Amino acid sequence: MLLKRYLLLLATLTPGYIAPVAAGERAQYQIQSLEWVINSAPPFHILDGPHAGLGICDALIDVVNEHLPELASNRYVLPQTRIRQQFQRKANQCFPCMIYRPTPGETIQSEPTHFYHPHGIITTTEKARTIQARHGNPVRLASLINDRSFRFGYPDGRHYPAVQNILDQALQNEISRIAHTGENATVAILSMIKKGRIDYTLEYQILHNFDKAENAAGNLVFLPIAETQGQHVLGAIGCTNTEWGRAAIAKINQVLPLVRRHPEFLKVLGLWFNDDPEAGPYLDLLQERVWQADE
Repeated sequence: MLLKRYLLLLATLTPGYIAPVAAGERAQYQIQSLEWVINSAPPFHILDGPHAGLGICDALIDVVNEHLPELASNRYVLPQTRIRQQFQRKANQCFPCMIYRPTPGETIQSEPTHFYHPHGIITTTEKARTIQARHGNPVRLASLINDRSFRFGYPDGRHYPAVQNILDQALQNEISRIAHTGENATVAILSMIKKGRIDYTLEYQILHNFDKAENAAGNLVFLPIAETQGQHVLGAIGCTNTEWGRAAIAKINQVLPLVRRHPEFLKVLGLWFNDDPEAGPYLDLLQERVWQADE
């Protein structure tokens, strides 16, 4: 204790003095660039078409890069399964649109960036009437998922934390399901619904909004599910849980208050998110659920 006090006193009296690193402490890891991995999954990332570059996560990357000009930035387009494998292999990378989890695992995450309205069912107008007649309004997912007269489709590698236990139990009963692999999986799933190859998927409403923006004559509808009614999902940036990733998240968190309020990011959020008629306008809820919650 006396030695520590002496070193602190010496530091205040001696110009240019650098205190030694205490036991258990390490010098901060320095990074030179942000290595972004993205996948073709509108409206998170939009790689082509009339809304190219206007994905939620596209805007998030752009604004983070703008506020960290001292770091180089690289962007790689990879399938979701490859991104997951590289996290497991401890590759240095950041994925901009993860579901926020405060406890690190394979990834370490930033403070929340925005929020999503809860998952629901996307299906055709015709199938929606039958689904609601059999499984309620809002739809009881635990009932629908075990109804073998409807085929469930989803992008390969996709997880739904709030209802994953329901899906896992149903998969053990060999429900009728199709997992789509490859590029543009989210949009491909919607195309399969329109063509009658599957009957419904479990998704955020923003994907339905994207489909309406791209296909004015579409016949898809979004149905809320009972299990997640009134909930919301926080989004965050996730990086590999390594020294590199922890340093990247530390840098990102420093500028996140500015990133979350950046006009370009807010503009893109406003493009894809509907207001909640019961809870209020999205940008008001964003302030309440993300900005103020972190202050």
